[in-house]
Amino acid sequence: MPLSDQFRFLVPYFWVSHRPDLRQRLIGALLCLLIAKASNLTTPWLLGQTVDILDQGVFVDVWILGALGLVIAYSISRLAALVFSECREVLFTSVSQYAIRALTGHVFKHLHHLPLPFHLSRQTGSLDRLIDRGTKAVDFLLRYVAFNVGPTLVELLIVSGIVWALFGGTYALVIACSMVAYIALTLKVTTWRLRFRRTMNTADNHVAGRLVDSFVNIETVRLFGNESYETARLDEGLATYETAANQSRFSLMLLNLSQTLVVLIGVTAVLIMAALDVQSGVLTVGAFVTLNTYMLQAFQPLNFLGSVYREIRQSLIDMENLFDVLSEPAETEVSSDKTLPKSSVTVFSDIRFGYRDDRDVLNGINFTIPEGQTVAVVGETGSGKTTLARLLLRFYDPTAGHISIGGVDIQDVSRSELRRSIGVVPQDTVLFNDTLRYNILYGNFDATQEQLDEALMVAGLSAFVADLPEGLDTMVGTRGMKLSGGEKQRVAIARAVLKRPSIMIFDEATSALDTTTEASIQAHLEQVAAGQTTLVIAHRLSTITKADQILVLANGVIVEQGCHEELIELDARYAALWKAQSQENESSFERESP
Repeated sequence: MPLSDQFRFLVPYFWVSHRPDLRQRLIGALLCLLIAKASNLTTPWLLGQTVDILDQGVFVDVWILGALGLVIAYSISRLAALVFSECREVLFTSVSQYAIRALTGHVFKHLHHLPLPFHLSRQTGSLDRLIDRGTKAVDFLLRYVAFNVGPTLVELLIVSGIVWALFGGTYALVIACSMVAYIALTLKVTTWRLRFRRTMNTADNHVAGRLVDSFVNIETVRLFGNESYETARLDEGLATYETAANQSRFSLMLLNLSQTLVVLIGVTAVLIMAALDVQSGVLTVGAFVTLNTYMLQAFQPLNFLGSVYREIRQSLIDMENLFDVLSEPAETEVSSDKTLPKSSVTVFSDIRFGYRDDRDVLNGINFTIPEGQTVAVVGETGSGKTTLARLLLRFYDPTAGHISIGGVDIQDVSRSELRRSIGVVPQDTVLFNDTLRYNILYGNFDATQEQLDEALMVAGLSAFVADLPEGLDTMVGTRGMKLSGGEKQRVAIARAVLKRPSIMIFDEATSALDTTTEASIQAHLEQVAAGQTTLVIAHRLSTITKADQILVLANGVIVEQGCHEELIELDARYAALWKAQSQENESSFERESP
């Protein structure tokens, strides 16, 4: 996104149409800025007039009163510059904090509406760091561009004009040449230094991603004893950041030294010229002091401008990733308010899909899930079972064919409307690092206590929760690590039940559990699925023997379909899988027997 477009995008966050109080504060901050700058420009002249009065050496009452008045005026001017500068900061802070809040919320919302493939390709920690750095960079840019850089450039022009008017064109020319040399040097060297900042940002993103990834998977790290490997892997990113940071600091030293040299040359030249003019009587001592003060006042914001320019360029880099994310197209949504009908008959018509253009996962899938019935899908790993669920939820759209619910194409309704109608019990249940109550109510935050108790009973969690000292207020830990696999699975069931969907999806919900736990949870799953339109993605065939229809997938097509008894009688692929799993279960039972 071009820089001009970025600033146009940010303007509504600072000039808020529905917040007149914030607009008034912004206007007040601008007025404070003008008063502070005007006061600041008055002080050198007042100081010079005071010195001239004192230099006359005639200490009569009129001169004393005049000198005292100028000293008081000088003090008031300095105080006004400070007070109004601080008032400007206070007024603008409320505006900028609202802007950060609104922008962070916008980015967060946008990230939640990006397609699933985007998130699968990103590390969580890098997104967190990206939002943090980007929003802070926005605040810095608007604060300093609007209230420092612009006014500072205007102040430089005014100071040059005052020097020209009071002391002549030669002085103004020397000052102007020094300013141009300073600005040119700052721009060139700062542009060269940006490469180090980019390297630092990239390394910082990698470090944040590795930190989060490692801690989220801490159990796996411990299981394989890879603590040292994780530390070394993190240190690689830290080493890259360290090198770039050292290079950045060294280049900053070079820039500061060169800036100081330019300022010293300019100031020395002007002071030598002024000293000679004082000696020859062309300038008074007060004029010398005034000129020196204006010189310092000109180069002080220049020095400030140099450091701010560096920060601005670095902030622009920090904003790059933020605006890259904002430029990512969100999931397309239909504009109509069409809703799904009460009928939950689900039809897959000639579905074709591939995650890559050169390889199809599904090749012409056709089947129907009648209302209130259960259809199970089995097949080898990679046959496309889970892909069917992802297509039904519209995490992806098929490259050909249509999916309809109750006769309505799911692409004709919004994703939020579609997903409200579907409950999912996934294979890998990931919980929020919060309480049991929060994780279950995530299915329906408006549920009553009676509905919550019913969901606990259906999921077989009532006795478990009753035995916990803190009950539903028990913290489950990161990703639910304080719970067993079976307990997490029951939470997923309770969450799905509480949602009260018209369609249920069980995505290999018991494949990672032991036989005893699986049998217990399977009874609850069958209770949930009874009389409800259900799609079951199955790995263990023992869990789908009661399904109304079973589909066998192979190479992206349905090669067999029917109920369990029919497929066993067919004595083909499904029967072979059943026999193999039955023998495996018998062997496992014999090994477990004493």
